[in-house]
Amino acid sequence: MSIKPTQIRNFSIIAHIDHGKSTLTDRFIELAYKDYAKELQKQDRLTDVLEIEQERGITIKLQPVTLPWKGYFLNLIDTPGHVDFAYEVSRSLKACEGAILLIDVTQGIQAQTISTLLMAMDSNLEIIPVLNKVDLADKMLINTRLDEISQILGYSPTDVILASGKTGQGATDILDAIVNKIRPPRSLEEILGQNEAKQKSISDGQTAALIFDSFYDQHKGVVASVRVFGGSIKAGQKLFLVNMSKEFIVREVGLFKPHMEQVDKLTTGMVGYIATGIKEIRDVRIGDTISNNTKVVIPGFSKPRPKVFASIFPAVDKDFIHLKEAIEKLALNDAALDVQVDNSQVLGQGFKVGFLGLLHLEITKERLFKEFSINTVITMPSVKYKVKLKTGKIIYVKGASYLPDKPLIDTIYEPVIKGEILVPDKYLNGIYELVRESRGLVESTNTLYTSATSATRSVVYYSLAVKIPYAELIKGFFNKLKAVSKGFASLQYDQVIYEPTEVVKVDILVNKQVVPSLSFLEVPNKARERAKKILNILKNTLDRQMFPIPLQGAIGSKIIARETIPAYRKNVTAKLYGGDITRKMKLWHNQAKKKKIRSQFAKVDIPHSAFIKIMQET
Repeated sequence: MSIKPTQIRNFSIIAHIDHGKSTLTDRFIELAYKDYAKELQKQDRLTDVLEIEQERGITIKLQPVTLPWKGYFLNLIDTPGHVDFAYEVSRSLKACEGAILLIDVTQGIQAQTISTLLMAMDSNLEIIPVLNKVDLADKMLINTRLDEISQILGYSPTDVILASGKTGQGATDILDAIVNKIRPPRSLEEILGQNEAKQKSISDGQTAALIFDSFYDQHKGVVASVRVFGGSIKAGQKLFLVNMSKEFIVREVGLFKPHMEQVDKLTTGMVGYIATGIKEIRDVRIGDTISNNTKVVIPGFSKPRPKVFASIFPAVDKDFIHLKEAIEKLALNDAALDVQVDNSQVLGQGFKVGFLGLLHLEITKERLFKEFSINTVITMPSVKYKVKLKTGKIIYVKGASYLPDKPLIDTIYEPVIKGEILVPDKYLNGIYELVRESRGLVESTNTLYTSATSATRSVVYYSLAVKIPYAELIKGFFNKLKAVSKGFASLQYDQVIYEPTEVVKVDILVNKQVVPSLSFLEVPNKARERAKKILNILKNTLDRQMFPIPLQGAIGSKIIARETIPAYRKNVTAKLYGGDITRKMKLWHNQAKKKKIRSQFAKVDIPHSAFIKIMQET
């Protein structure tokens, strides 16, 4: 297949979660490939290939597609919509020349959408604004949203395409706009800069491609989804993964139409796949450069850095081998998972896993259950602290059990996000209070735009630059943000820094036995409150026994919180019908003695539901 660069248009879709990106993509596929019309009737959101994507209506795994349209080839490079996957979004935008800005008419502009839009503008992408789901809105709401887009983003209402992914309205107009407004593919010299290209003697004929996604195939090895910036790539060619310093022989190249279809070669401007034959997905990183010249490096590469850590254990001990196999299979297609073997006295063998965020954790847990039928117990999520020892050595701590003894510690640093909250004026005070409660700081407040809702009433939208400890984000911050603002506020962040802090290790004891999976790190003034919450959940979840079960929260040897699950009481004196009181007292004494003995040797099982509730509510 011979395709000229002038026939190619590479674009992405910028959208918040549930703004209808995948449904609109289905309409594009329906228009470009008539053969897929029946398949789309059976399966909505064809580019959402995972079962969990279909159920939740969110994009997790990128799925590019080449759309033939009126003599042109339009390459849609998909992007996840959640803040956890910001790096993947940046790499997808790097592979494009334009983007569709998709806004749900029922939800309006979100802070994350603005952040991604600014990222696209920094890359000099042509933006096509689209207002989606117009079939669900009346003319007044549509005009209100067009006014918001004009005031906050600067696009004239006449520039905005009205569309509906459900009905197909506007889909043809969008495809035509992509052809007419988005420029043909940029050259390698434009990406690198003419000075750098000249210094390294690099020309457009130099083979170079950017990896924006990868997945594992048992027959082809790791398959890299790429955008070719220079030269051509074909089977049998020897190439390098430049940043990872790894050499490989190309096994196969092809296009996504929308399923994988082999072709003779990929040329400048094309988007497709390269079967590398490499067996380890961690060698094929998103953002890496594929080239036959190790001097060619497309800028912006970084390795995924997990921000949230939790231990995963099988609910039944005998399932450990199955869990091990399942996690290994998931890791084959998810290079962001950081997996290490873990062990717990209570829960047995498991794995300490690093995730990009809480959504990434939830997705992994659900996939283990839905794809591999494995019930798991997940410990409370934690963040990675940086610890400076008195010897001067720096170590990173992923959980409470890894924290060194206090006399050895000089300074502890915690990860802090720098981000932006977009909120209407009505909820501004509540957001200030929430940030304060979360140990955060509002660094600045700026008026973003004013939306006229009627002739006499207008809503002012503010942008708050905030700093919030990441540990607070994983304690339900996003749910609290939605509750305080009734769903109108949103948070976007892309920078994580480390700042000094004070934290203590809090142990949870059940029947005087420490449960390592419930231990956590917390700032001193919040330690007792959080321990009390956990103890109350345990008290309401654990089964009562024939002996009382003490529940305690402790910092070292100091008990900071306590609850007790009362024992069942058997009426041992029911069989007596008179006589001296000493007969009853003797039976009561024997009963108490047996309860004490039982409590010393009994093991209290903590149900899976208790761990889940603790994770969600604390």
